Amino acid sequence: MTRKVPSIRYEFRLLLLLSLTNGVVALERLSASFLSPFLVADFGLTNTQLGLLAAALSGAVAVSATLFGSFADRDGRKKSILLIATIGFSLIAGLPALVTGFIGLLFVRMLLGIAEGPVVPLSQSMMAQVSDPRRRGLNMGLLQMAGAYLIGGMAGPVLATYIATDHGWRMAFTASVIPGLVMALALWLFVKPDDRGKVAVMPDQPKPPHAPMLSLLKIRNIRLCVIIAGLFAAWATVQNVFLPVYLVSERGMSPTTMGWVIAAGGLAGLLGGFGVPALSDWVGRKPVMVVCGALMLFAPAAILWLPANPVAMSLAVLIGWLVMGMAPMYIGVIPTESVPPHLTASAIGLATAAGEVFGGVLAPFGAGALADSQGLSAPFLLCLGLAAACAMATLFLQESAPRLVDRDRV
Repeated sequence: MTRKVPSIRYEFRLLLLLSLTNGVVALERLSASFLSPFLVADFGLTNTQLGLLAAALSGAVAVSATLFGSFADRDGRKKSILLIATIGFSLIAGLPALVTGFIGLLFVRMLLGIAEGPVVPLSQSMMAQVSDPRRRGLNMGLLQMAGAYLIGGMAGPVLATYIATDHGWRMAFTASVIPGLVMALALWLFVKPDDRGKVAVMPDQPKPPHAPMLSLLKIRNIRLCVIIAGLFAAWATVQNVFLPVYLVSERGMSPTTMGWVIAAGGLAGLLGGFGVPALSDWVGRKPVMVVCGALMLFAPAAILWLPANPVAMSLAVLIGWLVMGMAPMYIGVIPTESVPPHLTASAIGLATAAGEVFGGVLAPFGAGALADSQGLSAPFLLCLGLAAACAMATLFLQESAPRLVDRDRV
């Protein structure tokens, strides 16, 4: 059944709400990285343990995103599941304030990952259903990146380190509960109720019969998005986990100065999250992914070899992390355009899970072990290799932008 096309007003309202919600997810997720110098000082954590904290959360997200994404495609209650997840992760985000050691912190991060897992696949699927195909890339990029980097990437490191410095890191975790509960209320009030039983049929895609999730891997772009997701997520996660402690312990920056450098990366993600998908709406998904894949080499190289000057380092992170705009492309945009409409949440969940398992579980653990044995420069050398592999994988993508695909069919 073809549904009534939503109004552009509701399209933008949903975009704003889901983008801000994803921003709060990023804030809660990255808080342990922002506060890692304080956690290391209080708990005596090793680099391997820092990697394990990220791995525990990512592993839980991978399982949760896959299961709930598939369930939501079958059941249709996307708003309801998203609302429960938002309330859940908001409350769990404050629990690190109560822990007394590494094991407690590890357990809480796993719980947070379970609660946060459904947010991205459900949000992107909901956004794809209401978006005009001409704005799909832009909308899905803004959803995933604008709030995430405005709240989690820019405001997050500055506010978290400021609160931790003046009031203690436990208070910083406690304060992070509030934004998520505010967004849960906004989602409940302003997102339309679930339209169960009606599958959205996009104007540029027919609806084939239902297929199991494993059949998604028969689609070339899905296989490549899974590979790219793992490599890119590893590249991004390793830098997010180890850059704060690297800047403080190896480059001699204060935690507050480090927070401002990380905030420059947040600005980069915001700009890239808008610019990369929007550009791909016009010139195509593949060429943008190929160029960004090559540019992934810049950030880890600059972090390793630029002088330890806060301004220079901030500029390097600002420029080098513009490629963060690739994330909504391989997680949301390309998978959505490559599968039937009734499998969008499943496809997004599969790409998300791939990024979490390899990029969030295996890579931080391995990078932490490398840092303990070879020094804190080793994770960034690893990122150079990941960047090269990711750039190679983008060369094999098939174009999926509706504007270009439709033109080629004429």
